[in-house]
Amino acid sequence: MPTDTIKPYLVTDVLIKIFQNLSIRDLISALLVNREWSQVAVPMYWKAPFSYKKKRSILSLKIYKLFLDQENNSNHSSQTTTQRLPTLYDYPFFLKELNYTNLLELDRDIINIDAILKMLTSRGVRLNTFIMDNSGTIKEYIYALWTKSCYAPMFSSLVHVAIHVPFPKNCVIKALADNCTKLSHLDINLYDNCTVRVKYLLNYLNELFSTQKHLSNIRLVFPNGPGGLLNNILKSHLESFKHLELAKWNFDDCDWEWLKKCPNLSEFAMTNPQFQITDILGLERDVYRLKKSKNSKITTTHWHFDTADKISLISNFYFHPENPLVESYES
Repeated sequence: MPTDTIKPYLVTDVLIKIFQNLSIRDLISALLVNREWSQVAVPMYWKAPFSYKKKRSILSLKIYKLFLDQENNSNHSSQTTTQRLPTLYDYPFFLKELNYTNLLELDRDIINIDAILKMLTSRGVRLNTFIMDNSGTIKEYIYALWTKSCYAPMFSSLVHVAIHVPFPKNCVIKALADNCTKLSHLDINLYDNCTVRVKYLLNYLNELFSTQKHLSNIRLVFPNGPGGLLNNILKSHLESFKHLELAKWNFDDCDWEWLKKCPNLSEFAMTNPQFQITDILGLERDVYRLKKSKNSKITTTHWHFDTADKISLISNFYFHPENPLVESYES
């Protein structure tokens, strides 16, 4: 007499929890196990295809270009039927984290980058994280390409933004202020050597703060930046700050009494803190080297608070976390 057997399996939610703790290499192994595991692992791997090692990112770009070729062929075809995908999965659709700098290092042709952004927008991709690091060999016009209004839907869902690029940020901050309302983490280098542009830049920054619903984690870097102007902006958003780091600004003669009125502040950090800040926040603090270089003398002083408004014993810095899932981008 036949008996029913129960096939053991892990439900999707459990697989997701497990796979989140895997390295990229182990995640790739997991997606080869069976169809169920593949359906969970593939979106997780492809959510950040340009944040892995360079070899993996090159392969990801080649696969993206298969979809570009498909769209080009479709545009030149008279057939009205929907063409099949060139791969088993719609890999571009899974994109959640875009490391724009790494993408540009793989392909610096503005036509190709524009085509990729158009393809992602047409597929309904909605980003969670956007990263743009410093790379002085790439021209400004391609760096600012993503700020075009036609790509706004893709960036409207951004939660985490990290931008460190040495060219005028006005178009960047304005694009974020116009299109984003869900930011929770903003890490940006605002350096600009033009006084007029800086005033507009900080006005846009104030607009950006005002349009956010959950922006509570902020790291602003500006070598010798106008700290007085920034200080005035910060005073008008006291309830927003949970983690706040201010690096390299010129805060001479600024009043920091407003720090006493931030109800949600759990971490405050800055370079060269003034005596008034020490009087307000106390002497129990940690110091972190701003750059990875051992020869760098630039440090930020961190104060951590728990829910009882006391100095916390937390040893990890929020603004300098380690991400075990994403491998470093290397040759």
